[in-house]
Order: sequence, then C-alpha cells, then structure tokens
Amino acid sequence: ELKYAGYDGIIVVGKAKKPVYLWIDDGKVEILEAENLWGRGTYSTTMALRSRHGKRTRVISCGQAGEYLSRIAVIQTETGNAAGQGGYGAVMGSKNLKAIAVRGTKGVKLARPKEFFDLCVHASHEGQSPGSFEIKADRKGRRTDSLGDTFRLRKCGFCMTPCVHPIYENVQAQDGSVTPSIARHCWSYMGISPKVDRVARAMTSDYGLNGWEITYGIIPWLQMCKQHGLIDKIDGMDIPVPDKPIEYLRDTALYPSEFIHILVRKIAFRQDELGDALADGACYAADRLFDGAGIPLLDHIYPRHCGQTEHWGGHWGPGGTVYWPWWLPPILQWCVDTRDPASDSTHQWTEHVQHYLPESGPNHGPFSLEKTRAVCAKVYGNPDVCDPAFDYEPPEAKAIPAIWHSHRAMIVDSLILCDYENTRVFSMLSEDGAADTALMSKLFSAATGYNFSEKMLDLAGERIWNQLRAIDVRNFGRNRKIDESTIDGFMYPGKDDGVMINREKFLKLLDKYYELSGWNSTNGCPTQTKLEELSLADVADEL
Repeated sequence: ELKYAGYDGIIVVGKAKKPVYLWIDDGKVEILEAENLWGRGTYSTTMALRSRHGKRTRVISCGQAGEYLSRIAVIQTETGNAAGQGGYGAVMGSKNLKAIAVRGTKGVKLARPKEFFDLCVHASHEGQSPGSFEIKADRKGRRTDSLGDTFRLRKCGFCMTPCVHPIYENVQAQDGSVTPSIARHCWSYMGISPKVDRVARAMTSDYGLNGWEITYGIIPWLQMCKQHGLIDKIDGMDIPVPDKPIEYLRDTALYPSEFIHILVRKIAFRQDELGDALADGACYAADRLFDGAGIPLLDHIYPRHCGQTEHWGGHWGPGGTVYWPWWLPPILQWCVDTRDPASDSTHQWTEHVQHYLPESGPNHGPFSLEKTRAVCAKVYGNPDVCDPAFDYEPPEAKAIPAIWHSHRAMIVDSLILCDYENTRVFSMLSEDGAADTALMSKLFSAATGYNFSEKMLDLAGERIWNQLRAIDVRNFGRNRKIDESTIDGFMYPGKDDGVMINREKFLKLLDKYYELSGWNSTNGCPTQTKLEELSLADVADEL
C-alpha cells in the first residue's frame, strides 16, 4: 500500500510531544493526534483508523507493550504478520508514534508488465515440499477442521501455493475468550488445546508482543526455574511443569489459557517486578530475577544468550525437524549472524532443500543421489553439498550452503519476497531437477527495466551481508571469539537424531566459512581485499 501511495519507505525522526499517528494518503502526509488511540490494542487501533479513513486503509501499530517500551514489543499488521523480533514496537512507543496508516491508489508502473506477469504466474506451483500444491477447487473457500473451527487458506499475490498458515475465524477457548479471526503463523502456544493457542495468539498480537519469544523462550524458562526451586506461582496460579527435567522444547508442560492470560498481560503492562523484567525478554530477565540463578537455564534456549531463541538448528526445537548432518549449515549461520538466521536464511535450506534429498534421517526425497549431486554442482558449484556421505569433511560442503543462502536472504529481504518461496534449489517440474535460481533477478529486471543478471544480484547480496558484518565489528566488537561462543548453546544431543556436535571438527567448518567469505580467520572480520572487491573500500577504511 505504501508503494501504491508513491513511497518506497519511511524514516521517522525524533519524538512527538504527545501520542500521534502518521497518515499517508497518496501524496499527502500528515502527523495527526492519537491520544484517543493510546492504550488500545493493535486490532482496535486498526479498526478505529479504518473507520476514520476508510476500510481499505492499511495499518501498522504498536500495542500496549510498545507503549510500555517492552524489548519484545512488535510492530503489528492487521493480519497477524509482524516485525516480530528486535523490539521495534518499543521504538514506535518511544517516539509516541502509535500507528502508521496508509492509503495508496497510484499503482506501480512496471517496465515490462507482460514479462513480469508471466514470471509471476509460473513462479510457484510446488509448495514447500516436492509435488504440486496449487490451490485446487476442493481446497478453496471456508473449511472446518476436526475441532469444528472454521478456517480458510490464503496466498499472496500471484503465488500459486496456498500458505501453510491458515486463517481461523470465530474461535472460542474453554475460558470463554473469543477471537474473530487470527492468522495461524509459524509459532504457537503449547496450550492444553488448539483452541487455547488460537485465542491466545490473537490476544498476544493485540497487545503487540512477540509470541515466539513468550512461548518458545519465556514460558519454558519459567518452568525450568520452577524445577530448580526459583519460582512457584504467578499471581497465585501454579506454573505448570513436566515430570522430567526440560531438555528440549517438546518437554515443556502444557498450560491452560488462564495461565497465558495472566502472564501475557503482566508482560504487556510491566506489572510488578516479574512482569517488568520479562517485558525485556528472558535473557534480560535472567540478569534481574532470582539473583541470577536462572542464567545457566538459558543455555539450551538462547545461543550465546543473544535474546532470540534457537530456531531450525536441530536442537532446542522451534522451527521443525532437521536431521544430522543437515543442521550443520544452520548452526554455522547462527555463529556468524547478527540475529535469528532462520528468519530469512535457513528456511530455504531446512524447509525446502532437505525435503528433496535422497536421505534426511528416516526420510527419503524424490531425487536420486546422482541427480542431487548434479543439481548441487549446478547451483552451489559443489556436488558434495547435499550428499549424505559427507558431514564435517570436506568442510566446504557445509560452509558453501551456509554462505550461499545467507547472501540470497539479503536479496529476499531487499526485494521483499517470501523466504518460503525464494530461493528454490530443486524442482520437480524441470528436467534436470534444478529450480530457476535466476528468478529473482528476472523479476527485478522486468519490474524495473534494469537488466540485472543472477550474478549481479548475488554480488549485491554478498555486499549487504558484508556490510552487516562490518557494522557489527565496528559498533559492537563482533569477532571470532563471539562467533565460537555460539557453539556452547548446541553442545547437547540433537533433538531429532541424538547426534552430538564435535566442537573441534565444527571449528574447521568455521575456518572454511571465513576463508570462503574472504574474512580474517583469526578475528572473523571481513578483509580489506574482500571489501574492496565488493566496492566497499570506504567500509574497509573504517575497520
């Protein structure tokens, strides 16, 4: 909608003296009073602004959590999507900026519209796993699940694949709470029933909180703390705990909706010492609560206690199933990234590539080893990348995909594309089994009229990736020692296969990662040669 209004992005500078919202109506931009919106949830804010400016108005906002400057506050859309990790809702709250509302009618001019349209309608026919998952007639419209709840599938734009996350309507929990509609995204509460989860996630989004952090980090950590005698109840309600020590996310005890309501409200409004501490996330809370006795309990959940839960790393649990040795590239990405890499880099590997492989744990994909090796030689430049015969050796077999998918993720983020769909490596629809890895460059070229080759776009991704690393080195002293400390959070058996990481062998993978990236193997800093090669000589000078 912002693009249709004529803008590529918004930069908000400074702080308003009182609550305001930004109203963008095509070329007209206004800062308007929002005191009547302050204190409302994100959904109520959206409805109020649509009532004022029209039902086609698109809105992002911070909930009460953002107003109270929670470090786990999100910027929420009206559909359930959010800028979910990093505390961006608190940034809005700190500026007294309640919301941004946009209405755009100008459209977007494409350089080569027919070419762009043809690329779009032929781009996605396979879904995340092998096979055809186009939206057929029997999958359209409203449907009912086994619990009697109504849901519907959805998709984005020209994508021919129904999203794996449906939208549920009018769900009622056992405590009587009801939500009119909620997009069932990739996180979920481990409640005593799916109805608990669906209602609770709507409430969490309305407060403007990061539900992923709460359900996969804070609640398991609190249960561990109870198991260690650090806490027993929250406002008189027992903290549920399992009968055995919690080692993996799946060990977490199920909890009722009343427990979620009490905890989430306490966090959103920073109620008492516990709520105030948890509003900054479990890693900050562990420093403040229980005289620090809960700090060691973070180890399995948060690699290097960085504030974001392990995700698609084959150990703690969030994300899904990934087997040895295919979790080695994601752990490499965790070691060097500035944030949760599965948000853009790892999905391409764990939710796409591993489903096509001849061997992934007990699973066997549709491609033979010979065909898999041929595709890997074509895409990655190395046939060994997806060969199950190789684990730590040769090290480039794991370093290459970790680097390649991180560079591709920078393009996905920059072009604002779906990381479930981009970048594909394998395809059931091509004769040789390789997907069209040049699709993003073709879309970019057709849309803009600038003819960007796949190689040029890859170079742009590598440039962005190195700039991020350079910023982290310059501003925060990021180095190899910090990268290596990430491994400590994975030094226990993998959740799906029981395999223990070999630290000494893994460090050789990290050596190769630095070497192939053009980074100094001693300190993990991009070398001057690499930065100059990427036309970033000015960045090199600052380092």
